[in-house]
Amino acid sequence: MKTVAVIEGFSGGPMHTRSFRRALAEAGYRVIKNRSEADIIIAHSAGIYGIPAAAKAELLILIGPTYWPGERLLKRLVRHTRSSKRYHVAKFGWRYYLWKKLLELYYLFRRHRYMWLGIIHNNRLDRLDELIEKPGRKTIIIRNQDDPFSSPALGGALKQPNVQFKEMPGVHDDYVSNPKPYIDLLRKAASKEKP
Repeated sequence: MKTVAVIEGFSGGPMHTRSFRRALAEAGYRVIKNRSEADIIIAHSAGIYGIPAAAKAELLILIGPTYWPGERLLKRLVRHTRSSKRYHVAKFGWRYYLWKKLLELYYLFRRHRYMWLGIIHNNRLDRLDELIEKPGRKTIIIRNQDDPFSSPALGGALKQPNVQFKEMPGVHDDYVSNPKPYIDLLRKAASKEKP
């Protein structure tokens, strides 16, 4: 059974990704906390910068890297807040959206290290290059279509043969409330790996 570590981003945490982790377990993966030992790492947004350099993962799934040169971070944050509100209220209602925002506020203070990592590495690809250059490692970078943090140009900026770029519908943190397409992509990628 393959092991998976999930690293949430900027203002996310385990309470946000409870249903995502449950869906991973139901799909036959064992979710573990130890990022260095996981076979697969799924990291979101600024959480990408929390992947240990010595991680042994053979597959990285990086969702929503913060890369959009020429776009100010604050402007992107405002656009994200608007699109996220519209999307989550329409799909899940006000109650869900307010709970999500309370959790984000909690994690913003509890896990502020990711905020600084996201700000420091914003619009830089050097850390991503380091992660994907490991021999034998496959990387899938996912950009959601309504994600103001990840540029569509990201796919062309990282042109290594072991990197696959996918664009999917949804907002920046769509994987939390809509795990199925991400887990389907994981299954497909994992089935193509060498035994």
